[in-house]
Amino acid sequence: MKAAIQTGTSGQTEVILENDYGMKLEILAVGATVTKLIVPDKDGRKENIVVSLADKEAYPNDEAYFGALIGPVAGRVKAASFKHGGTTYQLTANEGENQLHSGKTGFHQEQFIPNVFEHENEVGVTFTRESQQCTDGFPGKLSLEVRYTLSNENEWILSYKAHTDEMTPITLTNHTYFNLSGDFDQSIADHRLTMESDGYLELGKDLLPTGFIVSEEGPFQFQDGRLLGDGFKAGHEQIKQAGGGYDHFFFLKEGKKVIYVTEPTSGRELTVTTTQPGVTFYSGNGLDGTDLLADGKTAQKHGAFCLETQSPPASLHHKGLPSIWLKPGELYEHETIYKFSKTKASMINNK
Repeated sequence: MKAAIQTGTSGQTEVILENDYGMKLEILAVGATVTKLIVPDKDGRKENIVVSLADKEAYPNDEAYFGALIGPVAGRVKAASFKHGGTTYQLTANEGENQLHSGKTGFHQEQFIPNVFEHENEVGVTFTRESQQCTDGFPGKLSLEVRYTLSNENEWILSYKAHTDEMTPITLTNHTYFNLSGDFDQSIADHRLTMESDGYLELGKDLLPTGFIVSEEGPFQFQDGRLLGDGFKAGHEQIKQAGGGYDHFFFLKEGKKVIYVTEPTSGRELTVTTTQPGVTFYSGNGLDGTDLLADGKTAQKHGAFCLETQSPPASLHHKGLPSIWLKPGELYEHETIYKFSKTKASMINNK
């Protein structure tokens, strides 16, 4: 096991975590941003399976938010504003008239001080934010602790804790883009996603949720597993609305908050468990080949996916959804685990 802090060639502070079984996680202190995740495939070959930019200095300002901690409010806020207790809070719009991922001064831009730790079967890093005024019009002072842990079970564990001195909205997530094949020339169409949900939030204009919860149907039925490519080709109106793929919030079934993703060529399986009420599943519809990757390739449409576990920011404008408000004296505390293993089929084939 290894945990180290170093200064990279770009002059940025980087953290490197390694377990005893070939898994390696690299993180920038700015934005607590994941830049590389090395995971063995079915044959033990170690490959990076997350989008990794060629220029590390580009991460904080990249509009795709590659690998970043997103907050204080992940997702879209309609009209870049919300009301509470008779007060209207005005934010800065950065996507048309709306705000996406807390605008230009969200946590993805914050310079954190990392503190690494090493235990017998895990290593990790803690990023802390002492009580400071929330950025860009969000009310209150917020204290934050974000911990990334790498275990010898090939788990990447994300833990979040926060508290405030004033009623404020908060829903944190991580925006890492995965391609389990390790080949970013290869579409994620052959990835199979399985999860049980109580429906998804319908998208309207500008990718803003309408507040209407739609039951699983057609390409949005994942309880028995579905190839992502089948969904891309389905011609469903919500697929079209999202730009030819998925960009929807799914409500995970209580007691079954588990998501599985498998990829046949590598034999890798990703199992995601979370304490969050749901997940925004984004299939990289907006990637357009303009971002140069570390391997000399570019980030193409449907070249990677995100599983952004969180609560829905649409609750700021629509009733009946899980609240994202944090009160003084309360603790915001959530955990998401990304665990990597071999698919059952690959283990059988390798015997």
